[in-house]
Amino acid sequence: MHDLKVRAYAGLRVTTPAQTLVTCAIAYPFIYVLPIFDSALRKRMTTKLEILEICDAMHIDVGSVLRLLHYANALSENGGESLCRAIIIEYGFAIPLLQETLVDPYDGGCYRVDFLWRLADGRVIVLEFDGAAKYADPQMTRGRGVERVVFEERRREDALRRAGVTTIIRVNYSEVAQGLDLVRKLQNAGIPRITQRAW
Repeated sequence: MHDLKVRAYAGLRVTTPAQTLVTCAIAYPFIYVLPIFDSALRKRMTTKLEILEICDAMHIDVGSVLRLLHYANALSENGGESLCRAIIIEYGFAIPLLQETLVDPYDGGCYRVDFLWRLADGRVIVLEFDGAAKYADPQMTRGRGVERVVFEERRREDALRRAGVTTIIRVNYSEVAQGLDLVRKLQNAGIPRITQRAW
């Protein structure tokens, strides 16, 4: 057993972010821990090197930690997107690019997409994760009604198609949490599988 890495926080002794990530990686399934790794790296709470240093001092199998380090990505903007990507990985689909910017040739408008695949046959597939807040949270809607949000969403999709996108997949949190709903949409869109399902 290795010594736990701890520090003081609000008068309490707590494990460091790196130590907490390692502990979670060993105890819980990949799909639930990838969002935590993504978030910690995005917020610069720790580094991959700090996590590896903890692994080096351990005398148990740390393969689950190394797998998470391989796939963790600070570009993931929220837990829903990370969970979505974790399911994509677990079911063996090709890994998408994250937060790519596409330019509408009509007016030069720039549009950042959550997930993007550029396939060998020339198809460009986008997956957009829509949290419920997109339609209800005043900070997200900026005072716009649902109808206006939907209208602007359609304009955005038109611009993405002009920018070369051939297929747009939209998923919400419940579809991602269900898992198989997301898998069906990926299959129907023709996202290739590069490995067999890992679990």
